[in-house]
Amino acid sequence: MGQLTDATRIRAVVLTTQRTGSTFLIQCLGSHPEIECASEILIGEPDVPRPAYRGRFKQLVKVANIVKSGAWRPGNRMSRFYAGGLAKVRIFKAMYNQLANPFALRYLRQHEDVRILHLRRHNLLKVHVSRLLMPKRDRVQATMPVEAVRIHVDPTQAIASMRKARLRYQRFETLFARHQRLPVTYERLFDGQFLEADTAMRISDFLGVVQHPMQSSIVKINPESLRDMVTNYDELADAVSRTEFADMLE
Repeated sequence: MGQLTDATRIRAVVLTTQRTGSTFLIQCLGSHPEIECASEILIGEPDVPRPAYRGRFKQLVKVANIVKSGAWRPGNRMSRFYAGGLAKVRIFKAMYNQLANPFALRYLRQHEDVRILHLRRHNLLKVHVSRLLMPKRDRVQATMPVEAVRIHVDPTQAIASMRKARLRYQRFETLFARHQRLPVTYERLFDGQFLEADTAMRISDFLGVVQHPMQSSIVKINPESLRDMVTNYDELADAVSRTEFADMLE
């Protein structure tokens, strides 16, 4: 294999939002021998992914990480990340809200060679419910099954949340229309703790790397059925069935 140059190195980003399986995907990508991954470098996380600190001082730790890493200058932070490492592909995760920083957004839009893995979850109702469940858990990822929890869901808020989420996805599709983009969905990620074979093949082709099994240490923690998560499922289903999101019910 020849030495990598700027012309042969691939720069990429996983563009997404919360509760879409992005941590699972990043871990899977990082298990590929030709891909080096980072998590959320725009909020100061290190180039090598590690479990996030979630203790009582997490806000102070977050600020300290931003200062220490240089994430307060997002263009420089991304340039340094992409210039580092030895792998063919360097990729990190950027959440929609992190691109509210105009300097971060401008950098990515100006660098049209950056390839976009645009990750979404088709079932926006499950995204909303999953977000509501987060404060009720002591962890947001797990390496083994955990006990299910349930919650009451306000139908009006759920519908508004889904409409907002759909508009945000379309907005970022438009913002990065000039980039090479690969749509990836949560529903086609999981094969146990492995990345689903067809999705792994599509991503490998998109990033120009060899086919290789990709896996993560984490598992899904919420049940598949909304009925097992929502205490007022019938009320929620009645309201959602009369909207454009009826197909997201069971």
